[in-house]
Amino acid sequence: MIDGKKIGVGIVTYNRKAGLFKLYQSLPRDIIDALIVVNDGAYYPELAELDCYLHHNEINQGVGRSKNIALRYLQAENVDHFFLIEDDIFVKDPAVFAQYISLSARTGIQHFNFSQHGDKNMLADGTPKPCYTMDYGDFSMPIYNACVGAFCYYSRKCLDKVGLMDEIYYNAVEHLDHTYAVIKAGFHPSYHYFPDIENSGNYLGDEGWSPQQSTISGKLSSRAISLVAATHFQEKHGCLPPKIPLVSIDALKKELAALKKKYATTSAVS
Repeated sequence: MIDGKKIGVGIVTYNRKAGLFKLYQSLPRDIIDALIVVNDGAYYPELAELDCYLHHNEINQGVGRSKNIALRYLQAENVDHFFLIEDDIFVKDPAVFAQYISLSARTGIQHFNFSQHGDKNMLADGTPKPCYTMDYGDFSMPIYNACVGAFCYYSRKCLDKVGLMDEIYYNAVEHLDHTYAVIKAGFHPSYHYFPDIENSGNYLGDEGWSPQQSTISGKLSSRAISLVAATHFQEKHGCLPPKIPLVSIDALKKELAALKKKYATTSAVS
């Protein structure tokens, strides 16, 4: 627990044994109240060594359905703070969970995505590249253009209102669609503005994602999967994610002020 609230972690893994165990061993188990691993790939005996709830999909379900399996389990465990983690992330600093919970409490934002997975939110030298930094006076919050879904935080309030992933998305776009739903529900600033904790790369490690090494994107079928996902998103929302209208910085600041006024609490964790 943190600040008397239950912490839940859901891990989704697909045929990446080394990455899964690196992540599992990096977790601060003393603060995690509920932990589930959803194995969406081949079964291997070492999975039985995990000291947590293990759900093995007998038939590959895809990342959207697998994330929902994890979230439903955590909801049944009456978790207050939900973290979804994919198997190419690992924890560098166990304070990462408190940092996200604290940022939510201080800003009112109910959902965050770790920005530093892959290179979409970085300069060529690996330096974080925020599109804007919000100054709250006693702290700052970087905001990034790209939505990356390998490590996500949700409050209970958020999931109770928004619901879970759209399971039509098999192995692509599920996090974009779900974050967009969170935005439409008023728990997150407008699309193209994805806030994160400061120096998040000091708290979480990234296995260096690329299409070549990804057990999902490396498949020959990945283009077809992405096309189906993009088509569904466009039919559902009227445009593809890059074409969602971009609001001004002034409008963004008003949204952030409204979120803070409506949802921020005084129970921030240091």
